[in-house]
Amino acid sequence: MIYLSLILPVHNEEDIIEKVLKEIIITLDKTKITYEILLIENGSTDRSQKIVIELSKKYSKVRSFVSPKGYGNAVLKGLRESKGQYVSYMPSDGQVETSVLPKLLKEVDQYDLIKVRRVKRESIVRDLTTFTFSKVISLLFNTQSIDINGSPRIFLRKHLSKLKLRAKDSFIDAEFLIKISRLNWKIKEIPMANIERYGGKSTRSINTYLEFFHNILDYKFSPKLKLWQQTL
Repeated sequence: MIYLSLILPVHNEEDIIEKVLKEIIITLDKTKITYEILLIENGSTDRSQKIVIELSKKYSKVRSFVSPKGYGNAVLKGLRESKGQYVSYMPSDGQVETSVLPKLLKEVDQYDLIKVRRVKRESIVRDLTTFTFSKVISLLFNTQSIDINGSPRIFLRKHLSKLKLRAKDSFIDAEFLIKISRLNWKIKEIPMANIERYGGKSTRSINTYLEFFHNILDYKFSPKLKLWQQTL
């Protein structure tokens, strides 16, 4: 049985994805666990789709898939295709220090969710944005004040049927937090400093942040959350 399914959304990462993948494989091989890595290409305009297919043929523990554009779409596709007892997802831009993975795995069976908390971002603006989003979500939805988008995060795959995640964009992390707060999950965050990107550029823009705030208000005042709670 596969112990861990690690999902990597891939969007315009043709120059760096293999380097990122190799470092993850080296790290996970040292843990001696059984694992699979799912590369989910989503709406790239470069050669990422072709490359992830080639990587899945080159590395035996790697599978590749394609989803519509959107971080949430890629995560959802990976979660549906995962086979591991535990599932995890994280960015594929090389900013995650892979040495954090064994630290998370070491305590995974003691918590419902174990994840990273980014203690140092690329800039003060990013630090402030992370803090602001966390506080807004906490106040509006009475959640724990945690690093909403901090990944990797690891949890049991069997919980997916309760979570019923739906967000197709980066709001999926906020949806995740809101729902696990309603479920009273036991959470632990392990501090991690983001490292410099291997290449490419961030897809975050003012439109990304406006979209995020729009999603927050929609989730707060629409019946989506209430309807989900009724299914529990």
